[in-house]
Amino acid sequence: GSRHVEGGGLGFEWSMLRRVVSSGAKMLAWFLAPSTDPLSGFFCVSKEVLKRGEGKLNPIGFKIALEVMVRCRCKPIQDVGIQFQERNAGESKLSANQYKLYLEQLFSLYMATYGPLIVLLVILILLLLYMALTSLLPTPRKLTG
Repeated sequence: GSRHVEGGGLGFEWSMLRRVVSSGAKMLAWFLAPSTDPLSGFFCVSKEVLKRGEGKLNPIGFKIALEVMVRCRCKPIQDVGIQFQERNAGESKLSANQYKLYLEQLFSLYMATYGPLIVLLVILILLLLYMALTSLLPTPRKLTG
């Protein structure tokens, strides 16, 4: 299920923080799952597809749909519109610990999908960041005196 296709959406207004967190989490999963909303939690797969993930599934966070899409090699993926509604009872399970678990899950899924390439990519990104930051710093002046 996706909030980002025809028939999908929100039945209430999210705070700016919630929109930013949701967009960021979705962007981090972009290279893993071709769904428009891989974090929604509403999904359906066949027993055959689930069998492909037997012994591989590791749902350390609460994003089991993302885990299934990646580890069971779900293709094609058909997004169907769903309307998120405001919670009627209970509280959100989203916490700092859930963010940490999500990042751990992403790391595990990226490693399973891309292996050593991901390590090289991270090193390249860090190198580029270092170069960009050092080029922004003023060059030290020689003191004369």
